[in-house]
Amino acid sequence: MSRRTLEWLCPWALVLTVGSASLAHAEATPLPGCRPPAIIKNVASGADGSSPSSFLRMGETLYFVASDAASGAELWKSDGTEGGTVRVKDINPLGASSKPTLMTALGGVLLFSANDGQHGSELWRSDGTEAGTTMVREIGEGLEASGITDMLVMGGKVFLAAADHVAGRELWETDGTFGGTRLVADVQPGGRSSITARSMRLLGNTLFFAADDGTHGYELWTSNGTEAGTRLVKDIAAGATNANPGQLTVVGSTLYFAATDGTAANELWKSDGTEAGTVRVKASSGKTIVSPEGLKAVGGKLFFRLNDGEHGSELWVSDGTEEGTRLVKDILKGSVGSAPSAFTDLGGTLYFTANDGGSGVELWVSDGTEAGTRLVKDLRVGNLGSSPQSLTAGGSRLFFSADDGTGFKLWMSDGTEEGTELAAPDLAVHDPQQLTFTGDTLYFSAEDGNLGREPYALSPAFFGDCTPPSLTCPASVTVEATGRSGAVVGYAAAQAFDDGAVAPTVSYSQESETAFPVKDNVVTVTATDAAGNTNTCSFTVTVRDTRAPLLTCPADVEATATSREGAVINYSPAQAADVASDVILDYSTPSGTTFPPGDNPVQVTATDASGNTATCSFTVKVGAAGSSTESGCGCTSGLAADAPWLLLGMLAPLMARRRRSSR
Repeated sequence: MSRRTLEWLCPWALVLTVGSASLAHAEATPLPGCRPPAIIKNVASGADGSSPSSFLRMGETLYFVASDAASGAELWKSDGTEGGTVRVKDINPLGASSKPTLMTALGGVLLFSANDGQHGSELWRSDGTEAGTTMVREIGEGLEASGITDMLVMGGKVFLAAADHVAGRELWETDGTFGGTRLVADVQPGGRSSITARSMRLLGNTLFFAADDGTHGYELWTSNGTEAGTRLVKDIAAGATNANPGQLTVVGSTLYFAATDGTAANELWKSDGTEAGTVRVKASSGKTIVSPEGLKAVGGKLFFRLNDGEHGSELWVSDGTEEGTRLVKDILKGSVGSAPSAFTDLGGTLYFTANDGGSGVELWVSDGTEAGTRLVKDLRVGNLGSSPQSLTAGGSRLFFSADDGTGFKLWMSDGTEEGTELAAPDLAVHDPQQLTFTGDTLYFSAEDGNLGREPYALSPAFFGDCTPPSLTCPASVTVEATGRSGAVVGYAAAQAFDDGAVAPTVSYSQESETAFPVKDNVVTVTATDAAGNTNTCSFTVTVRDTRAPLLTCPADVEATATSREGAVINYSPAQAADVASDVILDYSTPSGTTFPPGDNPVQVTATDASGNTATCSFTVKVGAAGSSTESGCGCTSGLAADAPWLLLGMLAPLMARRRRSSR
């Protein structure tokens, strides 16, 4: 008899086993900036130090200028680690410094001015490798070089003021290639320079600068990056007299600057880029603003220092209108004034230094109103003052150098007296300089008394939330497959908590109630708090196939031998099915082979992708030649096969009778 049928299990997914919560897999990750303030690298051994400067972060790479024992001031880069802080290239290998300046990012390329000792200061580029650090173009011939003074990015190009000994210092553009570096406009034809050094400013997609075309003197010019679009805005001082526009400052869609019309000292002007829209700015008293200093855009307004002859040198503000141009506060009564300076924008609020006559030079803050203008903190009690320097906005804090009586150290402030404190009290350095906030990190140089002046890094994130959220994963789950795609599995939610006011967000590498394939599926859970700190854990969703395939064998086969060896038998295939995968059938004796006379059992084994098996068997019975057994291949027994035996049986009695009669 054949054994053909096995049991079939339920066709839906059942949770079979539940594992423990995967706390062992949890991995907390604070923000990268949460590492304490520290030195980047001791670039130059000895007490002199490397004197780093010109910090610029591009992506994850910091570029800066430093001197080591082997070379002068050259281009360096750092990934934030000591081992990853290396010199990019010794551009001037003759022992002098190449002194890279005006470092500007254009896409993924660093552009800067440097002197290789042969061509003078020219335009260079670097991709961070020695081979990829090359001179773009020798704009000016010989050691006198191009003398680049300005570099600004506009419209995917860098515009610069450079001289080529033919046109003098004029407006150029570059895309970082030799062919893409060209003269835009020769404002003053001939060899004399036209553009005032360091006067270029960008307002939207328009450049403004001071230039002399040889006819109108130094006046305000503008350019859209084309020769035709480079033009004089207004001849403020008529004829060849110089207006000498200076302190160009962009506030919203307006350009402010100081200039003279040739009849008085420098006055405050504003421009929208048109001749008619270039006018003086007057105070609420109706008077013009004479000799403004320190122009700074903060919170959509223009702040500046002004001595109006009545209040001394004090803080003023303007929105461009006569009514909105006024004294903010008379900090130090009298004709001397508080001499406000170091104007810095932090989130739309003005920070500056001033002397109120009693505290000395200290840190002040202003929102543009008299009531909102106040001393932040008297860091050095008495009238000596802490003399804050290098005010630098970084994130939500102001960083600066100040002397509280123990020497200049790095300080920070959030604008409150309580929030004004030493930024790195555990960092034994003094006299921080070159404060630069780039790439969400404050970079500066400082001395510790042993290493000399070296580069340091501090991330404002260090002072914020650096504690990752707590996270507990759900228990691991094991289910039975319900189909070829595995099974749709639902699991419990992970539990995440944080000490902040906002609950952390939780994400899964594969969501619950989705189809999981037949295997061990690791699900990674990530919890992220409002500050960006993360914690991860993982658990496993196991979808398994433990059920054997359903297998049905073919019917038994009977046949008669066609030779001494037996008979070639072709039988019908077995029928098999599985819920989760294809099935492979294996026969102990394949169909189409020669089966010997007798009963030949054939065992069939069905195996699915998970290794589950089912077996059944049937019999191939081969009768000897001459038997009446019908063959499984459709053959039947007949007279031709039995004739010799039948004839012998008929002749035997006849022969016996003949022998008896002959006696």
